[in-house]
Amino acid sequence: MINSRAKPITLSASYKGFSLVELLIAMAVGLILLTGMIAVFSGNKRSAELNSAMSNIQENARFALTTLSKDIRMAGYQGCLDSRRGRMTVKAANAPVPQDGFKDNGEPKFNFNASLVTGAVVVDADNWSPDIPGGFDPPEDNPSIPGTDVLTVQYGDRVRSTLPGPIVTADVPSLDGPIVTTEDLGIRVGDLALIASCDNVDLIEVTGVANDGDGQSLAHAAPRNVDGNLSARYGLPNDIAHTRVMRFRSHVYYIGDTGLVNESGDSIRALYQQSYPYNDPNNPPAELAQGVENMRISFGLRHNNTLRYVSANDPVFNPEDVESVQIGLIMTSYERIAEQDDTNVYVIAGQPIPPAANADSGLSHAQDRRYRLVFNTTVKVRNRRDDRVFFSQTDDP
Repeated sequence: MINSRAKPITLSASYKGFSLVELLIAMAVGLILLTGMIAVFSGNKRSAELNSAMSNIQENARFALTTLSKDIRMAGYQGCLDSRRGRMTVKAANAPVPQDGFKDNGEPKFNFNASLVTGAVVVDADNWSPDIPGGFDPPEDNPSIPGTDVLTVQYGDRVRSTLPGPIVTADVPSLDGPIVTTEDLGIRVGDLALIASCDNVDLIEVTGVANDGDGQSLAHAAPRNVDGNLSARYGLPNDIAHTRVMRFRSHVYYIGDTGLVNESGDSIRALYQQSYPYNDPNNPPAELAQGVENMRISFGLRHNNTLRYVSANDPVFNPEDVESVQIGLIMTSYERIAEQDDTNVYVIAGQPIPPAANADSGLSHAQDRRYRLVFNTTVKVRNRRDDRVFFSQTDDP
C-alpha cells in the first residue's frame, strides 16, 4: 500500500550551483590562463621559425662561400707552370679565354691571365658589364638581378693524371698524337682539357675519347682545335715527371630569380653556377643555394705596395692584376618572420646596401620583415705568384 503522506524531498546546501559572480571570476581566470598559453605557444612557434630560418641561412651561406672560395683558390691553376711565368697556348677554337692579338705565324694568341679570375656587374638581365669571356650570353631562365655582381673563375681540375710515356704517332714522338692518360678522368667529347708541364701548357677541346687500359686516349683534331697539333712534345723523359692532364673548368657565378615566391609574394633568389660550355640548352645553370639575395665582389689590385679593392666595372680594374677577392653575401629567410620591418644598412664587400620600400634590384634590399644576415670573406688568388717570389717547380694546386 502506497503511503500518500510521505515527506517531499528537499535539496541540502551542498547541492547548490555557482553564483553569477563566481562564474564570472572563473571565466576570467580561465581566459587569463588561456591567453598565457597562447602567448607561450606563439613565442615558441616564432622561436622555432627563427631558429630554423637561421639554420637554413647559415647552412646555405656556408655552402655558397665554401664553393666560391674553393674556386678562387684554384683560379689559374695549370700544373706547375705559373700563369705569370708562362703563357697558356689555347688550341681549342671556342675556348672562353680572351684573344690577345696574333702570333708571328698568324695564329691567334690568347691571354689566360685576363680571364682566370674576373667578374662583371649586372646592368640589367640582358647586359653585364664588362662582357664575360667566351661569348657568354646572360641566361633567360632564372634571370640575373640588376645591381648584383658576377664572378668568373677558370682553372685546371684537381683530379689529374700522368702520362705513361711520350705522346706519339706510329711510335714516334709527335705533336698531333692522342693524349694517353694513366687514369680515367671521365673526360667526354666536347670537354676542354689541359695538358701541362713546367715549361708548356696547352688548352684543347677533346674531339675523340677511347679507353686505353686504366686511362683514356684523347684526340684533339681540327677544326675544333686550331690545327690539331700541340705546342710541344709532351711526355719526353726530361719533363714527364711534371706533366699532367686535367679537365679545364670555367664557372660563372651570379644571383638569379628562382621563379618561386613565399606566402607574402616575395620573390626568392638564389646563387647560380653556369659551367662551360655556355649557351648550351643541355647545360643549364645550376642552382647552388637559395636565399642568396645579393652578392657583391671586390677585386684586390696592388699599386705601390698598397692593395686597393675595386668592382669589375671600375675604370682601373685590370683582371691581370687581381691578387685577392672579397666576397659579400646578403642571405635572407624564405618567409617574413621578423617582428619589424628591416631598416638596416648592410655592408657587403665594402659596399653599402640600404633599405627601400620597393627594392627590385641589388642596389638596395626590401624593407620587409624577412630575416637577413651578412657574410663577408676575403680569398687570395694563390696560383698567381708575385714576380718577386722565388718560384719552385711543383704541380700542387
